[in-house]
Amino acid sequence: MVSEDLLKRIRESITSDRVGIVVLDKHPWLTPTILGRISEELGIRDFVLITDMHAKPFIDDGISHVRSMDLNIIVDYHYGGHVIDDNVFDTAIRFKRLIDSLDDKKMIIDLTGASGSTAASIIYVSSHELRGKTIYTVVNTIPMYGIPAYPGSPRWLHRVYVMGEDISGYDKPLVEEFPRNIEWRGTRGVYIGMAKIFNSLTSCGCRETVSMGLRKHVSKGYKLEAWIGSLTSSSKRVKLFSIDELGGPDEDMASMIYSAWKKIADVLEPIYQDRQSLDRMLMQLQRYVGAADLIIKESASSGWFDNVGEKLHRVLLRYASDKTGRLALIPDTNLFYQGLNMALLKASIRSGNPWAPIRGLTIYIPRCAEAEINGKVAETDPDAGIQQRIPYTLALLANRCLLETKYYYDAKCLAATAQPCEAAIAVEAPNLNEPRILLITADRKAYTAWQTLNVCRGKVACAYIGHSDKPLGTDSIYGKFYVSIAASLLTYVASLFAPVTIEGSRGQVRLVMRHLKGSSAPVVAVHKIMANT
Repeated sequence: MVSEDLLKRIRESITSDRVGIVVLDKHPWLTPTILGRISEELGIRDFVLITDMHAKPFIDDGISHVRSMDLNIIVDYHYGGHVIDDNVFDTAIRFKRLIDSLDDKKMIIDLTGASGSTAASIIYVSSHELRGKTIYTVVNTIPMYGIPAYPGSPRWLHRVYVMGEDISGYDKPLVEEFPRNIEWRGTRGVYIGMAKIFNSLTSCGCRETVSMGLRKHVSKGYKLEAWIGSLTSSSKRVKLFSIDELGGPDEDMASMIYSAWKKIADVLEPIYQDRQSLDRMLMQLQRYVGAADLIIKESASSGWFDNVGEKLHRVLLRYASDKTGRLALIPDTNLFYQGLNMALLKASIRSGNPWAPIRGLTIYIPRCAEAEINGKVAETDPDAGIQQRIPYTLALLANRCLLETKYYYDAKCLAATAQPCEAAIAVEAPNLNEPRILLITADRKAYTAWQTLNVCRGKVACAYIGHSDKPLGTDSIYGKFYVSIAASLLTYVASLFAPVTIEGSRGQVRLVMRHLKGSSAPVVAVHKIMANT
């Protein structure tokens, strides 16, 4: 219902001439993204949130994320009840009463989080009562629970569509501050930290408007660029990637991050000197940061598994959803250096639940793989010079990939303890209860050993993993989302080897490795670069 307390609160607290009415009954977890983007693009500070009875827990949490944005937010259920009802006519009646109390205000009605039936009621009432004076907005989003809300996701993913009068031109970003340190909190945590940096350095204007029958497209913006500096000369640096601040990742940018590992190698070569060995180690970073998809290069089985040339994340999702039963996935040690967690992230996005366990898939981490990676971290001294620091850093990143596989994707332990690890896996894998078991490795020697040991038969299949020879796709918002994650992780990882400078239209920052030890390692420090330096 629309209570008198709600109407009184609106009359008392809204002093500006514009108010945003946010309709929330379908994807209420989008609340902070909607509020943040509408506010900075259109200059709205007063919001009335109208909800249904199921939205409350998500909205309370969402509002807590925007407390620092200095917004005046009025929520219907704080003052008597919900405006949105299961009966669309009741919703229409309640909404009419609400807008009648705001007849002296310019109303901007956002339908991003509205269901189809609710949106129809809202549009019907507002178009008749306000007679064309209404402005409608929709914020571009991926409506999956678990995707970080703005500003923990780049602005270029959240274009604002304005239908009605063109009131754009406010262009005052709400994101001014950025984290001073980025600690390892999984790829999701790194993505959130880097997104806040990207947003603090870039401009608003990511919107499209339709007014008086004319469509105004998003113009090309400035470029956000990431550069990695030389360790031998302060004046030399190499560009890692460049992104249009408003348009976001495109094909050219995806190509740049695909080959960025070579730029890191170029910077380290004068000190490390052995380029062949350096390339062999650093080329893994291409897959680790997700800049190239893992694919099935070869496979061996009794006939049930034949997916050569396909992307690993698609194969996993297909077999996990098969009616035959759960799929067990057992990765060899090297897959944690190759960024298995990024393939799992892609699969989880496609399953509709990012950074979460994938239904129908059980991942087993061999004890021998964990011991092998942890042993390299424990026995290598990162302070002993570049020759030690590079393999240590790669082993530490592999450990973080392994931990993420546990924490995000609920991986279990496989009691394979002996070395070599591929032999122990061959002994233990067939004893699992799952009806289908897939062993994967990026090591030709291990793949050959599994075939020789005759383990790739019956319910067990073996796959040799390589990487795609094509950059990531950016045609859809899902593609831009994933490439944004890859760019964030690339920037973070590159700064572990040499300083990285990020430059945007609103400023510059420099990322420098702070330390490689401790539970939150790797830790990267973020320093603002003053304009006169």
